[in-house]
Amino acid sequence: MAFVINEECVGCTACVKVCPTEAITGESKLLHIIDPLKCIDCGACGMVCPEPAIEDQTGVVVDRLKPKERPKPVIDLDSCTGSGCRYCVDYCPFDCLEIGRKDEFPPFGVAVLKDPKGCVSCYICEDACIKGVLHLRQPEEEEEEAAVGS
Repeated sequence: MAFVINEECVGCTACVKVCPTEAITGESKLLHIIDPLKCIDCGACGMVCPEPAIEDQTGVVVDRLKPKERPKPVIDLDSCTGSGCRYCVDYCPFDCLEIGRKDEFPPFGVAVLKDPKGCVSCYICEDACIKGVLHLRQPEEEEEEAAVGS
């Protein structure tokens, strides 16, 4: 079931810019709509919406998050086979990931987040990771994980 844009929409087009599947359409300053056949339920649209205008499948308005609060890809560098796979890199619609150099991450190189600001937290890379070594995490979760690992 897809996300929905309600009557609070002011037509700012912020959601259109971050939608990885181009599921959102509408004219500037008018109510936008989400095509349920294209929507992948990532919630990126709601994270950028300045109004309480985007609801999830249960009718709950998605909270707007500042860029620093949005989940970002975290890769288990010990388990990623990088150049042996590339699915996360190839599927990222915003070209935010790349395979790091082999000399930095032997023996194959690994996936690394090259453009954190370009990442809209759509979860496509996480879904594409066939080894399950890439997960989107909130910034505070990353800090907690690092503290536990120390």
